[in-house]
Amino acid sequence: MKKSPLHSMTFQSILCYKKLLILIVIAYFLFFQGCEYLFPSLRSDKITVEEAAVFLEKNKGELDVVLMDIRTKREFDSLRLENSVNIDFSLPDFPEILNKLDKEKRYILIDQNGRKSAMAFELMKEQRFPKIHYIIGGLNEWTRNNYPLQK
Repeated sequence: MKKSPLHSMTFQSILCYKKLLILIVIAYFLFFQGCEYLFPSLRSDKITVEEAAVFLEKNKGELDVVLMDIRTKREFDSLRLENSVNIDFSLPDFPEILNKLDKEKRYILIDQNGRKSAMAFELMKEQRFPKIHYIIGGLNEWTRNNYPLQK
């Protein structure tokens, strides 16, 4: 009678396979789960100022991430976040302006208190922007948490 390959394995080789399996599991958790810890993604449409600050700092200089300030130009010129772009929500052609934007980029919306950002978010969802988020509490919450601003 012929023995199966499993029967011919020694205790030493079984132990070696167990160690290899354990190393693979550890590597998986370190690589896939660790990446999320080191480079957090935005998991929600509504994000806190803390999440936004961490994400924007980690993605500084990334051309695929756009911080969009939707306040009026006068408000934007007086105080704004670094590297933000201004598209005024109160403009009558705001929906047409949005429609011309690159839908492949990730947009983070901010306004004074978060209300208009939520409305702009809904409008962008209707226009099928897949990667959009808005900051809860807006610029008011940003300044309350002492995050940096430009004048």
